[in-house]
Amino acid sequence: MITTLIGNYPKIAEGAYGTRLIGTISRWQRQEITDEELEQVYQDITRAILQEQEQAGIDLLTDGQIRWEDIVTPIARRLDGFEVNGLTRWFNNNVYYRRPILHRAPVRQGPILVQEYQFARSCTTRPVKAVLPGPYTVMAVSEDRYYKNPRRFVRRMAEILNEEARDLAAAGAPVIQFDDPAIGFGWPGGRHSSKAKTTDMKLALEGLQIATRGVKTKTAVVTYFGALNGRLSQLLNAPVDIIGVDVVSSPTTLAALKKLRRIPKALALGCLDARNTKLESVKDLRAVFRIASKLVPPDHLYVNPNCGLEFLPHRQALAKVQRLAEAARAFKES
Repeated sequence: MITTLIGNYPKIAEGAYGTRLIGTISRWQRQEITDEELEQVYQDITRAILQEQEQAGIDLLTDGQIRWEDIVTPIARRLDGFEVNGLTRWFNNNVYYRRPILHRAPVRQGPILVQEYQFARSCTTRPVKAVLPGPYTVMAVSEDRYYKNPRRFVRRMAEILNEEARDLAAAGAPVIQFDDPAIGFGWPGGRHSSKAKTTDMKLALEGLQIATRGVKTKTAVVTYFGALNGRLSQLLNAPVDIIGVDVVSSPTTLAALKKLRRIPKALALGCLDARNTKLESVKDLRAVFRIASKLVPPDHLYVNPNCGLEFLPHRQALAKVQRLAEAARAFKES
């Protein structure tokens, strides 16, 4: 069993980090500090986040994505063709993101995350995975004024993400995770609509097929925020090594897993509620682990929060990280 996190970490952590990220970014925006000083703060906090995971006993680390506003706009900002626009609600959460608008065919000028990944990897002897948005989710949360065609948009973004994934694999990433919450939650019905369009699983899987092509390391797709609503069997056909499912947001996903005899891929089980401060018990987590351990071999079972930890205060997020490692140890020893 391998403990890991989805990716992002709380950005506000009074007393936990040697620097205050939000305040530092504000000072940089006011041109009170230099780019180099901001970068030093990013590196200090990234190092602290990795150390916290190490000390808690997490096996597969992430850099905490403290440079990221969300999982999509940081990529869009660094591609030619996008404009990052006004605030829009981030799925069904009480947070907002700046909606990317596609005006022309997107172009990647070069590696986007490789340098940041290499720094994180240099801070620890434990493996650090890389995280990218899934091409279907990029399409779902963006406004397409160029292609005006979901399939063409998804395919082009998948090509770009494939280039980035290949570079991250070459930089040593043992796992490249594609976050695709739109697979579970659905596709927002429009800029001013609260309704969600039904997930086009064929298109989502086509995007992943392109994004993972020729990537010489393990790949994963992670879904969260919603229920798979009968799409679990389709998701198992995704061209990745690891399938990540959220068994917290909807109990139907866990029920669907129980009905399977075996899963042909590794399973990443989103079993801690990263949008609720209530701390899960070791007993309850072990019960979920027992269900999953009947479906995949121990070395094919990843356990993690059901989504990123950014929705929690730092103290509660760290308690969840520690509880995850504690429950995994107890399960292995039982």
